[in-house]
Amino acid sequence: MRRVFFFLFIMIGGCQIFAQENAVNLSQNPASLKWSQIKTPHFRLIFPSNIQSLGERTANVLETVYQPVSKTLGKNPRPIAILLQNQTTVSNGFVTLFPRRSEFYITPPQDYTLLGTNNWLDLLAIHEFRHIVQYDKALTGTTKLMHTLFGNNGLGIINSLAVPNWFTEGDAVGTESALTHSGRGKIPTFDMALRTQLLTKGTYSYAKAVSGSYKNFIPNHYVNGYLMTSYMKTKYGADAWDKILEGTYKMPFYPFSFSNNIKKVTGLKTEQLYKNAFDDAKQAWETQLKDIQETAVSPLKTSKNKFFTQYEFPQIIPDGRIIALKSGLADIQQFVLLDKENNEEKLLELGIFNNAGILSTAGSKVVWSEFNFDVRWGQKDFSVIKMYDFNTEITKTLTHKTKFTAPALSNDASKIVVIENTPENKCSLVILEAENGQEIARIQNPKNAFYLHPRWTENNEIIAVKLLDDKKNIVTINPESNFEKELFSPITENIAHPIKVGDYILFNSGVTGIDNIFAFDTKTKKRFQVTNRKFGAFNPAISSDGKTLYFNDFTENGNRIVEMPFNPTNFLAFDESLNKPVKFFGQMLVQEAGENLLKNIPNQVYETKPYSKANIFNIYNWGAVFSSNSNNLNVGLTSQDLLSTTAISTGYSYNANEKTGQFFADLSFEAWYPKINLNYTNGQRQTDIYIDKSSPRDSLRSDKWNQQQMVLGVSLPFNFTRSKYYQSMEIGVNTAISQVSGYDLQDRYLSESFNGNVNSMIYTFAYSRQLKRALRDVAPRWGQSISFYARNMPFGGDLNGGLTAIQGSIYVPGFLKHHSIRLRAALQNQSGFKNPNGSPNSKVYIFGSPTFFPRGYNYRAFENLSTGSVEYRLPLLDPDWNFGRLVYLKRLKANFFADFGQGETNYNWTEVRNGQTVTFKGSDKGNFTSIGFDFTAQFHLLRFSQQFEAGCRGIYLPNQGRFIFQPLVIDIGF
Repeated sequence: MRRVFFFLFIMIGGCQIFAQENAVNLSQNPASLKWSQIKTPHFRLIFPSNIQSLGERTANVLETVYQPVSKTLGKNPRPIAILLQNQTTVSNGFVTLFPRRSEFYITPPQDYTLLGTNNWLDLLAIHEFRHIVQYDKALTGTTKLMHTLFGNNGLGIINSLAVPNWFTEGDAVGTESALTHSGRGKIPTFDMALRTQLLTKGTYSYAKAVSGSYKNFIPNHYVNGYLMTSYMKTKYGADAWDKILEGTYKMPFYPFSFSNNIKKVTGLKTEQLYKNAFDDAKQAWETQLKDIQETAVSPLKTSKNKFFTQYEFPQIIPDGRIIALKSGLADIQQFVLLDKENNEEKLLELGIFNNAGILSTAGSKVVWSEFNFDVRWGQKDFSVIKMYDFNTEITKTLTHKTKFTAPALSNDASKIVVIENTPENKCSLVILEAENGQEIARIQNPKNAFYLHPRWTENNEIIAVKLLDDKKNIVTINPESNFEKELFSPITENIAHPIKVGDYILFNSGVTGIDNIFAFDTKTKKRFQVTNRKFGAFNPAISSDGKTLYFNDFTENGNRIVEMPFNPTNFLAFDESLNKPVKFFGQMLVQEAGENLLKNIPNQVYETKPYSKANIFNIYNWGAVFSSNSNNLNVGLTSQDLLSTTAISTGYSYNANEKTGQFFADLSFEAWYPKINLNYTNGQRQTDIYIDKSSPRDSLRSDKWNQQQMVLGVSLPFNFTRSKYYQSMEIGVNTAISQVSGYDLQDRYLSESFNGNVNSMIYTFAYSRQLKRALRDVAPRWGQSISFYARNMPFGGDLNGGLTAIQGSIYVPGFLKHHSIRLRAALQNQSGFKNPNGSPNSKVYIFGSPTFFPRGYNYRAFENLSTGSVEYRLPLLDPDWNFGRLVYLKRLKANFFADFGQGETNYNWTEVRNGQTVTFKGSDKGNFTSIGFDFTAQFHLLRFSQQFEAGCRGIYLPNQGRFIFQPLVIDIGF
């Protein structure tokens, strides 16, 4: 039993850390935004008031999917709040327990491999609601008891550790694929990378597939999980996961509970289930490729890349060279120029790229879209248009605070057509002046169709994909007359990326189960297949003379650029019977609910009411939890409102070191432009101190006293990210008031108060600028940060003191790629030193230091302190070693460092001794030097999806001539 309780408390401690990372969503909407709500039998839908019609439709969608999505897990979830976010241009959705809610970001993606032909919010409703069902399925057995005792903290830790993320996302993808006509499981590009891997490199170990790698590209847990969960449903019944989860959640605390319950249902270990599922998929894909006769292509030579690297969206510039978007395990997104002589020229690294699935050039210019962010409101962002000129090598931001994406230049580079998605959920084609980004015209869209991938044709018309009522078409639009012409009848086929070449329209499609390039003859109205590649062909581009077709051809090493003659006489006849994509989601769910669940959506009228921002109380955690330093046990309540503006916690905290307790209350209010934080504690403290004035120091005394403290702070957080550098700044002002009574010792530590008041002000400033990182980077290649901290006592009190500190760091590239050097320096002044003995009469209070101190030494307070550090970080090895089920080792890293510090305190005080006044003068100096190393490993324990990092640290102290060896824990995975 002792072992059970020990493991239980360890889990609770981890849960608290997990909650701290996830509890407070720091992203708020503008304070001026008005909200409404609709309550249905199972949902409370909360949305900005200007999208009421969208809220009404989504309410009906959610009620429609409630029973079918819940059925195969045997759980009807509790009512839940759903928030529609319309201030962001990001396309996303999530479910969280901190507090329990789901959020849908309403802007549809230009990524056709995600959207398919679905309505975006319909897709989110099914996928995210399946996560809601999964979470509530955990309310059984021991997991239900954990929720009863600890609230969502208890439930969250079980979901995080007991059930792998490949199940949660794979199961949700399988559900969306079965219950819609165009879920990701029906889109060939979704599993293209995995299909290519299995058919070229074979199957990786289970541990590598679910934990990832720094050496090889690993398809994400959505794809792996989709195959495994769908295989289970097909082979063992649609209710198989219901049985597995039921057993897991009843007793989740022993290792491999999930795996053991898989074995109970199937007779297979998880590793065998993984192998069988992937073998089954591989066999289906081998059958699919058996009769394929590939069209011949000539790969464009690129620089030799040791790791998985993508070259996407080829565009031909006037001198015949090709511009492409390069990215991969070793590179952040960047534009490169390629030629046929195997030369690769890096043009520029991009900011936060808004990948619209196309790239456009004309003349000497290329345009694209990037995300920009509101300075204060995290839920509000923008998509702006940027342009680079090859001749001038100048990058211009053409639009500001816009929501434009998928830009395309006209043939004369004078105009740009973009797609705008407004907060009111309106989609428009907008034409801009290429020189300055000013709006020229706006294409009418009375039915609010969704457009993808617009392009200009040679006769200055616009060609685009149009999605309406779950069907796609390719249309041409005359921007002068607004006349729109459909090329063929709308179809449920996932077509994308159209370009016009003479009488032909070329476009991508995965209709055969493999994405390839097709052609539509605008004169004969016939369709042809242009490419027939094994894994995927996309993004066609034509040479200036019209004789050569360039496109992306997917390989085991990523998308490469290939060429082939553009000769319509060699086009392949299109066979409608080839519409046979491989489906892995099985027939069980289809038989139960039928495909395309949302073909007919009810129009139930629900009452819409205003949603008040005064709803700030929403308790989601309770009970006992450890704090992250494992010294405090807190018993209390945690609350956060659904709009993420107000976080409140209150309760009782017991300190195991001091063996005392305090009541606490915390409030974080972030609805206004400044953030307001309030903390109050009231309870007992305890200390042990030697009162001896000379050796031997054997008079240790203890005392308890009462202390109450209030800290009130106001801060302004800013996000200045506008380029490839993440930039943030925060300014803060705090006041701290402490009151002590019952302190009876004659001495005290300088960092502790005695009877009376300590009132101080705290001023902070922090700025950080860091380059985006590739997966293989151990640290930023370039970056700068600076912080300022000051604390004083302007209001007087029973003690005096003050502290001012400034600290900065710089990242620069190391000698090899992915290596990084960090230089740090800090200066600190601690004022108010009077009496080094630290008696209460000295009136000195020493504040805690915000700066770093040389490693290997205990911190010492000085009047003046300066420190410096040099670090060299590098990856050593990416072994992908598997040690049974216990450990999967991904990476070994090293950090070599040298730290320096110098401190000095000058004393000048008087004392009365034997009736005489004595003056003392003196100084205390200290020099600190240490050199050492950190060797750490990044690994996964017990097949948890969370990555851990731990290792050892060795420090040599030249001043003392000794070596220190320490364990080192950097990341515990939450």
